[in-house]
Amino acid sequence: MFIIHRFILRRMGVQKQILDAADRRFADYSYNKTTMAEIASDCDMSVGNLYRHFKNKEAIAVATMQRKLQAKLEAGIGAAESQKDALNGLSAFLLTRLRLGHAYFADTRHLFDMMALINSRHRDLLLAFEERVIEALTSIIERGIRQGRFHTDNPAQTAYDIHQATLRYNNPVNLKHNELGLLESDLQRLISLLHLGLAPRQNTNGGTS
Repeated sequence: MFIIHRFILRRMGVQKQILDAADRRFADYSYNKTTMAEIASDCDMSVGNLYRHFKNKEAIAVATMQRKLQAKLEAGIGAAESQKDALNGLSAFLLTRLRLGHAYFADTRHLFDMMALINSRHRDLLLAFEERVIEALTSIIERGIRQGRFHTDNPAQTAYDIHQATLRYNNPVNLKHNELGLLESDLQRLISLLHLGLAPRQNTNGGTS
């Protein structure tokens, strides 16, 4: 069992090395101009060994994007859970994902061919992560309802609407072409509007609903 565990850890380490090298290649030289031989060379391994871990360059590209999406999601959830107040949690979730996405894509010289590949051939990956983002937002909103901070009759629908309203702050192309400070200021204003829309309403008896 210990030997198997060591083998798995070693394989994961090699795959991380490959993805790190591919990320740099795709960013600096573009996905289309990167070859499996170049990635293998960057990892000091043979092309044959590289194919033992990934069946082709496209599989590597998908894995690099999946890793970014997963890291963004986990960072956002962690930031939200670190806040006791649901409103602060919502803000932390959205801002953390913006900052991490900007760090990923702002300095990427060659982004368009990579995004074209994912959008045209692996749209299912994006849709799967969108569902997970909406689930995370739903959880934050339900916590806000329990705390008396938010009011909505349909948390899942509200989460979907928030996700749609904040797509601008998760679009790699938009992140590449805008300064982080400007995006943060815009998102902060949107969060304030979202809070107004989610705030419990005063009823005719002076209470909230």
